[in-house]
Amino acid sequence: MLQGMIGRRPGRPGARATLVVASIAALIAMPASAADPAAVKARYTPAFSACLATEENQTTLGMIECMNAEMAVQDAALNAAYRTLIADMTPDQKVGLRKAQRAWIAFRDADCSARYSRDWGTFSSLTSNMCMVQRTVERTLELQAFVPDLSAPAASEDPPGTVGTVP
Repeated sequence: MLQGMIGRRPGRPGARATLVVASIAALIAMPASAADPAAVKARYTPAFSACLATEENQTTLGMIECMNAEMAVQDAALNAAYRTLIADMTPDQKVGLRKAQRAWIAFRDADCSARYSRDWGTFSSLTSNMCMVQRTVERTLELQAFVPDLSAPAASEDPPGTVGTVP
């Protein structure tokens, strides 16, 4: 169905490429998150940018294919970060992380699916697919920064007994 809606139209390829690059830049910036956008963008593979830049991928379908290829790479990175983290945990800690990871997967899938609607046109399929890639990179960064030893507070935490106090 999607292929039937997408076709090559004669016109100015330079203007079309500029529009595509601007659209992808906007997609990369979405959805807003707590993760540093520069850190997320730095994790995208060079192959992703190269794929999006090719003439044959200047269609919605082509861009989605590029995003799917990038998602496979980023999902593998996420799984590696998860396996590394969980390997050093106690059985109780593993239960907690598995529960959190399953909840995060449900959130990511629901959040990114909510960005797609046939009523919004094919651009929403780009937004939804890019959301999956971006959220996956964000979670990978979170897992890599995870502090399993909570006996020592992280530098950004409030000292014990100060949460909610007014100076």
